[in-house]
Amino acid sequence: MINKIPDLSSLPISWKGEYLHKNQNIWIKTFEKKEILELENASFKFLKTKNDLSKINVNNFNLPTLSSYFINLREELKNGIGFKLLRGLPIEKYEMKELATIYLGIGAYIGSLRSQNAKGHLLGHVKDLGLNLKDKNVRVYQTKERQHFHTDSSDAVSLLCLKEAKSGGVSMLCSTITIYNQFKKKYPHLLKYLFQPFSRDRRGEIPIGGKPFYNLPVLHWYKDKLTGVYHRPYIESAQTYKQAIKLSKEHRLALDRFDEISNDNKIHLKMKFLPGDIQFVYNHSILHDRTAYIDWEENDKKRHLLRLWLSLPDDRPLPISFAERYGSIEIGNRGGIITKNTSIHVPLSP
Repeated sequence: MINKIPDLSSLPISWKGEYLHKNQNIWIKTFEKKEILELENASFKFLKTKNDLSKINVNNFNLPTLSSYFINLREELKNGIGFKLLRGLPIEKYEMKELATIYLGIGAYIGSLRSQNAKGHLLGHVKDLGLNLKDKNVRVYQTKERQHFHTDSSDAVSLLCLKEAKSGGVSMLCSTITIYNQFKKKYPHLLKYLFQPFSRDRRGEIPIGGKPFYNLPVLHWYKDKLTGVYHRPYIESAQTYKQAIKLSKEHRLALDRFDEISNDNKIHLKMKFLPGDIQFVYNHSILHDRTAYIDWEENDKKRHLLRLWLSLPDDRPLPISFAERYGSIEIGNRGGIITKNTSIHVPLSP
């Protein structure tokens, strides 16, 4: 199966960070004043209806001119370089509910909202809650620790920066296709191990009838697409479960080499978020990461990002094995975290 994968180096998604760092016009779009006004008008009209924020969709969040841009952006995520940064939203103008409405409205043009945790949050809050990662019910985004290159349980993920850290907290992206291409050149004898299943820790968010871990390879070749699923720390923490697949010396070495390539400064791209920046990332072909950070002492200044998980229409098919992680492989209705106690809602605070 691995030998049948064609050369992927000519695809737009097979970029290197050193090139995109020098060509930021490719991946940054700055909102024009008229576009911001259009977003504000759509938000105002939606809020007048007094509908729940979870009900936002393209029909009740009307964007006469921006709609085509966001639809094209969705295609760029799937078939282009796999990410985009939207800059210039004047977040200081808005109350949290107004800002959440604008953000959810934009997201509705990209895909359908998915639950991001066992609580059913459609709007996530990425903030240090003073929790300890040694607790297996804690996820990395709830701490100040480095996240490490990973993918989320959705087709796409988005972040909106509200407040920056005192230092650190830099976003990093890496093309899974580029890692594959580099790996095949440098470590071909280890490549087969990345296509074999690894156990991953669910961090206490267990679906009905599920185990506290699930099994998936890092790389999948399916229907002429190479798809990545990764998070090394959760692979390691799953080793504590008796029924988990135990890591062999070769599997660990393959993961080490995978990490080595993704952490190469020439391969990944770093970007510093400014307040109002909105990042969209396509999980199937892009890994994302965040450096550890030092936060402000004042509570009202602490680093805070909003997050969306999205399922994209007309997206690539995924193998049946993804159902264990995504809940379903139905295109446009897959991904997210649902447990027996999940209640879907849009929280305006962490």
